[in-house]
Amino acid sequence: MKKIFLSAVIALALCSYGYAQDEEEYEEEEAPAKVTKAPAYEEEEEEEEAAPAPKKAEKKEKKSSGGAFFGAGVDVGGLLNNAGNIRLVFKLNKNMELAAILGMYHHGESSYTPNGGQEQSAKDNYTELSIGAGFDFFVKKDFLPVSIGGEFIYTSPRSLVAGGQEFVASNDIDLMLLQINVLLGAHAEIVNNLYITGKIGLGMSYYSESDPAGEGSFLDFALATKVYLTWFMF
Repeated sequence: MKKIFLSAVIALALCSYGYAQDEEEYEEEEAPAKVTKAPAYEEEEEEEEAAPAPKKAEKKEKKSSGGAFFGAGVDVGGLLNNAGNIRLVFKLNKNMELAAILGMYHHGESSYTPNGGQEQSAKDNYTELSIGAGFDFFVKKDFLPVSIGGEFIYTSPRSLVAGGQEFVASNDIDLMLLQINVLLGAHAEIVNNLYITGKIGLGMSYYSESDPAGEGSFLDFALATKVYLTWFMF
């Protein structure tokens, strides 16, 4: 009887010991699984939060590359004919440009010195001033920007010929020239923010003269060509 009881006690002890080992092994297997899941989840969240950063940078770059607003240019074709104008260009929006046109032509006083004589002055110096406005509306900007525009320029000329007679501006004689140009232009960027513009269209010139004896005027129509070089600064 004692042997049977002792055998039962030993069997229960062995069962308890085996059960305890099974629980320890089970806990050791579960512990790493819980630890490894958390870092993987946190790393995925960090990657998802960091991913939108490049998109924000791209948006900022696109906004900062909108182009310059103000530019200054010169009438290259006019310089060759002593009628060069300076253009101050303002970009109102992506499809419209407005320009202020300023021009000046100065003729210095001529002089003559005969052999053995004194220098003589002709007193023929004068300055012609021009002021006006121009605009361009861009109708195509894919490959080569094309625009439709116009110019309105007022000039005070030194002289003009009407009816076979030459009139020279003075205190008693007023002369006026109004130029109205309707132009089709193409714009090309040579380097960054430096543009060359070629234009062709119809030019109208209205001349007017008034003096104490009367008034006169006439209108000319001609083909107008323009070449502008413009640098957009800011």
